[in-house]
Amino acid sequence: MQLLPPEPVWITTNQTLEDYCQQWSALDAIALDTEFIRTDTFYPLPGLIQVGTGSGVFLIDPLLIDQWQPLANLFDNPSVIKVLHACSEDMEVFKLLTGNTPRPLFDTQIAAAFANLGFSMGYQALLKNILNIDLPKDETRSNWLQRPLTEAQVRYASLDVVHLLTVYQHLDQLLIKTSKKTWFEDECLSVTLNVLPYDPDNAWKDVKRAWQLRPQQLAVLKALCYFRETASREEDVPRNRVIPKGSLWPLARFQPKTTNALRETLDMRASIIRHHGEQILDIIRSASHIPAEQWPDPLPAPLPKSAKGWGKHIKTLIAQQAVELELPLELLSPGKLTSPLLRNWLDKGYFSLPDTLTGWRRDIIATPLIKQLNLLNEPEKGH
Repeated sequence: MQLLPPEPVWITTNQTLEDYCQQWSALDAIALDTEFIRTDTFYPLPGLIQVGTGSGVFLIDPLLIDQWQPLANLFDNPSVIKVLHACSEDMEVFKLLTGNTPRPLFDTQIAAAFANLGFSMGYQALLKNILNIDLPKDETRSNWLQRPLTEAQVRYASLDVVHLLTVYQHLDQLLIKTSKKTWFEDECLSVTLNVLPYDPDNAWKDVKRAWQLRPQQLAVLKALCYFRETASREEDVPRNRVIPKGSLWPLARFQPKTTNALRETLDMRASIIRHHGEQILDIIRSASHIPAEQWPDPLPAPLPKSAKGWGKHIKTLIAQQAVELELPLELLSPGKLTSPLLRNWLDKGYFSLPDTLTGWRRDIIATPLIKQLNLLNEPEKGH
């Protein structure tokens, strides 16, 4: 079944936005979505903001509005639930425009996972599952910065919010029945608190095979990653336009001293050498002479073979928990749990909760898992 959206109301002035935000602040919930372009920039370029109220659809033009405080205030209003679907990138758009993120958040993709309808469901599939509505997705890669938008673009954008509140009401009832609403709210809150994270000092820890580098080489890697993170934001370009991801490790390992040596580096392009080559060489030169006492500590090597058996145990136990809790396995984050649990076991000889694990997973998933693992570990300690 396909339904035509209502004729949208365009919001193109600061005053109109303020007026409608005051009206929306009296509602129980609003649906939100954004359209943006992000191909040659670090930050998304907002093209459109959609608001659904159940009785109407509103299209906010971010190319014509420059006073966003009324929307920021609405985002802060605790009595209005903000309903979005798969909203991580939408959150970035809102944060950039308003300095704020919508709370309280109800992400229908996350809700569908907690309701055990499926993990990471697309909006099309969710709408078909719940309302038996077929949603076209033919304008996903449109140019949302062009004006005027085409009729097809306006229809597509409107359809993204026109049914969202109905989906929200259905999923909310499912969550209340399953007693998972608190876990879901915890998950949604964490989404709103981790928008555009910026920690250039620790970016080097995410580089593949960084554990193979010596501390002096890690000092160079850390400096290169810091430059990559800060320059990409300052110039508003993708990180790989500053230093390609695949170049970071060989640059730190071999520390080229000339432009010719830079050209031989894996993935390094001529355009990057022209724009950033001398800076990269200067960073390598400077960081290679950092005193030893300032070198980073080596990163841990991959888990040894002795941990593989325990890794299988952990995955099996988490899979059992997923079945018992009637949740998708992926929602329990087995990948993020396994490695820190095993490293604690290798360091201490017993299993303990990772300090990095917070929220509902710590209490509901990890705490009982630790008890089971340590029970299994006892016989081994006895030997």
